[in-house]
Amino acid sequence: MFKKMLLLFLASVLVGCTYAGERELSDYIDEPATIVQDPHFGNYKGKLDALEKEYLEKKITYAQYLEQKTVLDDQYNKEVAQRNQKIMGQ
Repeated sequence: MFKKMLLLFLASVLVGCTYAGERELSDYIDEPATIVQDPHFGNYKGKLDALEKEYLEKKITYAQYLEQKTVLDDQYNKEVAQRNQKIMGQ
């Protein structure tokens, strides 16, 4: 009985997450890893994509791209280290 209630609860949560209209239930079934997203990595990936787009559109030089990417990588690594310290309780 408890297992059925738990399964029903989890199913309703999953359906509730998809109800927002951003994604359909089949998206979660096809790619279950997308249910949980890392906000630090999402922010990093967005900034990195924008930086790569600037470089590919020749708005910045390769040296500028590498410099900005290094800064972005260092910032991301620092955020992840801080997050991991909080998780470990240090």
